[in-house]
Amino acid sequence: MEQDNICMVSVYCSVYNHKKYISQCLDSLVNQNTDFRYEIIVKDDASTDGTSDIVREYSQKYPDKIVPLILSENHFQRGLGLVAFEKVYRMAKGKYMAMCEGDDFWTDPDKLQKQVDFMESHPDYSLCGHAAYYANEEGELSQEKFFRLEKGTGDLSVEEILGNWSMATCTLLYRKSCRPDVVFPFQGDCINSDYALMVYMALKGKVYYFDELMGAYRKGSSGSVSQKLQTDMDYLKKRRLEFAAMLDRIDQYTDGRYSGIITRQKRLLLFNLYLCLGDGKELKKYRDVLKNVGIKTKIRYILCVYFNPIYETVDNAYQSKKRV
Repeated sequence: MEQDNICMVSVYCSVYNHKKYISQCLDSLVNQNTDFRYEIIVKDDASTDGTSDIVREYSQKYPDKIVPLILSENHFQRGLGLVAFEKVYRMAKGKYMAMCEGDDFWTDPDKLQKQVDFMESHPDYSLCGHAAYYANEEGELSQEKFFRLEKGTGDLSVEEILGNWSMATCTLLYRKSCRPDVVFPFQGDCINSDYALMVYMALKGKVYYFDELMGAYRKGSSGSVSQKLQTDMDYLKKRRLEFAAMLDRIDQYTDGRYSGIITRQKRLLLFNLYLCLGDGKELKKYRDVLKNVGIKTKIRYILCVYFNPIYETVDNAYQSKKRV
């Protein structure tokens, strides 16, 4: 096979009811400047708002790049999200895989070229990612707050990956050969596959971070999981407990080599969960976390644990201010 016919990157774009956002996303994906061929597999999880029609239009306009996978029934709602991804993974022809969900987008037309160039010249790396903008509903980029690490460009250790949500999903590119397990052995029912991916890849090879803003994470887009986590406390509790259980499985998978950082991460996760839920009784169990949080969080802790009757009013005002 000639080099020109080799697909270097398979971009996985997961969409569901993203009619308001999908054009901005797909435009940013098809307009990458590369000296290699890449494909964009768009998995539409049975959208009901017309997103599927837009995906079909783009696949007809860019038949050499866009591969549509439009599902007839919603896999995520039936707990079959991993089954749907396995279909995508079997279809993917690229040496590398990149990701961008339908409500996010890329901002640098040279993003893929930069990441592939690095990975091609550094075969011991399994994953790389970069900094990202935050975007609002209209796709406008924030110039004040960014999804980026303070440390700057360079390697990320396993401990740094475990202890921090290091990179946005739309920034990740990984070497497909480093992922023999399509379903991560420790993921279970946890839906946070991006965190699971970063941990898994950090255990398979080196991870590199570019301190360059090359993509955008649309925060709190309508109908998104992140929005539901802010408004549905039962859903929040379910998902956070699933995450905590996954951390336990990661600890087992790594034979306890990272127990210290995993334990701290889990306790911080549960501290924040019960603080959000206003559950002072459970929150007391995580008092040790107080030494690592800011003064505002400490005040919320005191109100929740010792003045619970007035906590809900104060917390509602605090959360409303955060969402503005």
